[in-house]
Amino acid sequence: MKLVSVVEGNPYRIKIAPDKEREGVYVVELDGESIPVEVVELKPTSITMGIGNRIGFYEFTRSRGKLAEVNLGNQSYRVEVKTPQQEELERLLAKYSSSGAGATAKKVITAPMPGKILEIYIKENDHVELGNVVAVLEAMKMENEISSTVEGTVKALKVKPGDSVARDQPLIEFV
Repeated sequence: MKLVSVVEGNPYRIKIAPDKEREGVYVVELDGESIPVEVVELKPTSITMGIGNRIGFYEFTRSRGKLAEVNLGNQSYRVEVKTPQQEELERLLAKYSSSGAGATAKKVITAPMPGKILEIYIKENDHVELGNVVAVLEAMKMENEISSTVEGTVKALKVKPGDSVARDQPLIEFV
């Protein structure tokens, strides 16, 4: 899985894959360096991880369902996590919205990968802004937040929690 983590405004490209030799361990590639990471304990507002040869306790807060801040010791960091596709979409939307183009954007959010829907944070007739987290998809034992690529009013939810979905399957339709 490829992600972009933005920490205090600085983007970092990350690649995460399960370690084939050790259960519960992931290999995180950051700036060309591979780092073994083991999730020791995961709670709703904190995570304890073994990173390399060190154990770290990280507390985090969310805003609108998205990761917003990570605290390590007495240091706080503004954080945002997104897929490379979300980053590219944000770049394109910024480019085209400033020029007035792109008014015929697709009015459907689709599954970025196969998996199982764990949560849906919106309902029909809700107004959703671009980038709002609208659902959580479990894939490869990881919880992936699905952010809205559309701004508008929800016309229909095409899935519910517990549903298995295929890549590019419509999840949410907008007016």
